Amino acid sequence: SRPGSPAAELAARLWPLGDWADTARALLAHVGGARRPAGRLTAFAAVVRHLLEDPVLPAELLPPDWPGAALRDAYARYQREQSGQVRAYDART
Repeated sequence: SRPGSPAAELAARLWPLGDWADTARALLAHVGGARRPAGRLTAFAAVVRHLLEDPVLPAELLPPDWPGAALRDAYARYQREQSGQVRAYDART
């Protein structure tokens, strides 16, 4: 059997892509404003939970301005930042 509608329309019906993108954008704004370590940790924990729900669809099936890559990049920067702090702490001890 073949779907009766274009693949992008089918993907939009199967996954709540708009809701996922809205939450991702809100998380990006939240982590951008989080300054204290505990607040950043909490914000990025929410990012990780949200990334686990990313349908990881090919780009041609995603809406324009999909924030998935930006959210993954923000988390990767946070991981590098934390790794650098651990290495700096280890060097002092």
